[in-house]
Amino acid sequence: MPTLARSASLCLAALTLAACAAEPAPTGMSVLVKLAQPAADAGAVAAQVSAAAGRPARYLSSSGGDWHGVYLRCQGAADCDALLQRLRADSARIAAVQRDERKRIVSP
Repeated sequence: MPTLARSASLCLAALTLAACAAEPAPTGMSVLVKLAQPAADAGAVAAQVSAAAGRPARYLSSSGGDWHGVYLRCQGAADCDALLQRLRADSARIAAVQRDERKRIVSP
């Protein structure tokens, strides 16, 4: 009987692992945004971008002038593109948006 219980638990563990592997890993993108109504407060910037995107935004940094770096989660390339389109369409909150493709220097 212990062999049957062990086999069943191994089977359950394998199924659980397979289910986890099948789920798409969440990805995200950094974008640079220029708000229609300039704001200097990180919380206000993130709130406006979140409202326009329809999902939580995390403030990263000010990029000089009225531009701000913000991180948004998305599920794959198509979802990220749709998210960019939503941001671009909300001209009441967002004056301009583009992917943040700046190179980052990471020191060891």
